[in-house]
Amino acid sequence: MPPITVNRRRFLGCSAAASLAISQAATEAAAADDTAAVVRVGLVGVGNRGTALLRSLLELPGVSVPAVCDPEPRHRLRGQGIVEKATGRRPEAIEDPRRLIERNDVDAVVVAVPCDLHESIGSDAIRAGRHLYVEKPLALTLPGCDRLILESARRPELAVQVGFQRRSNPRFREGVERVRSGELGPLIEARATWTSSNGPLVGHDGWLGRRDRSGDFMVEQAVHVWDILHWLRGGPPSKAEGWGRKGLFARVDSSRDVTDHYSVELEWPDGFRASFLQSWVSPADDGFTGTTLRVLGEEGGLDLSTGSLSFRDRGRPRQSIHPGPQNDTRLALMDFLASIRAERRLPPPVTLAEAREATLTGLLVRKAVDERRAVTMGEIVAGPTDVA
Repeated sequence: MPPITVNRRRFLGCSAAASLAISQAATEAAAADDTAAVVRVGLVGVGNRGTALLRSLLELPGVSVPAVCDPEPRHRLRGQGIVEKATGRRPEAIEDPRRLIERNDVDAVVVAVPCDLHESIGSDAIRAGRHLYVEKPLALTLPGCDRLILESARRPELAVQVGFQRRSNPRFREGVERVRSGELGPLIEARATWTSSNGPLVGHDGWLGRRDRSGDFMVEQAVHVWDILHWLRGGPPSKAEGWGRKGLFARVDSSRDVTDHYSVELEWPDGFRASFLQSWVSPADDGFTGTTLRVLGEEGGLDLSTGSLSFRDRGRPRQSIHPGPQNDTRLALMDFLASIRAERRLPPPVTLAEAREATLTGLLVRKAVDERRAVTMGEIVAGPTDVA
């Protein structure tokens, strides 16, 4: 029998899948085998995102939720009901996050609040010695990110993770690894969209429509896209140029000051480019709505939204990387809990420095869209960055 030959592309693809499988298996095993080591989690924020996090937490073994916190009474009641239905025990409902953080029966805090509160609540949790899972962005300003990073550095024994859940998604993990291994050849560009007909997105008390609270959509939502692009390219872009429209929902809310439709072109020092369109005014048609993220290289392309990997060489069959929906929120929380339970803290899916870079690019895009001109990263780093 002739020897089996494996070319470089095949080897890299197999090794990427194998390392991913080993990593996931270790995380799953840690959760399954360590059910006696209960992690007591306090949830701060039981809005839409907080509710999704709470439901995912309660699906995982070895988790208890002794308390939920939210300033809105109906949100607190909803959180209590979800926990009671899942566990048979009704958690305490708390209005002030500091009271939850200071409880002796809380090991970890999961934070899903408006973006302007991430830094303060996250810092309070770390100073109190609580493991922290905080939703993205890390903070709305670079100094805010730096202060939170400093608090974490003072307590290296704590697991601190930011909610870039795509970093825990097997499709993105394997896809990015295969792109970075050179399987698509030298990269040319990426194209991404985030378009919806469900505008205006407002949030409780309208916080999503206020730039001082959300940072605008470039900082609050699109940081997911910036993070993936950074992951692919090993760092943030060098400049951006864009345009956008405000006031598209003025008849609904005249005080709304976020950018409900914008487009941006990003460029990296080596000439790689990425285009992104985000809109909340799309018609209710599948041809106009949805999220996409495609990467093109000289030898092929990867659609990270579907996991489809295609090649210019038509003799190479199309591949499908982890097709179907992935509950990446659940997977991200599994990574967080696995790190808490480990004897030594595990590397987080995304470091705080990488989370800071996502905010950095969000600020770059926002300035480029606001001023409708090419803005360099040097302007953002050197400029007044403690203003959301």
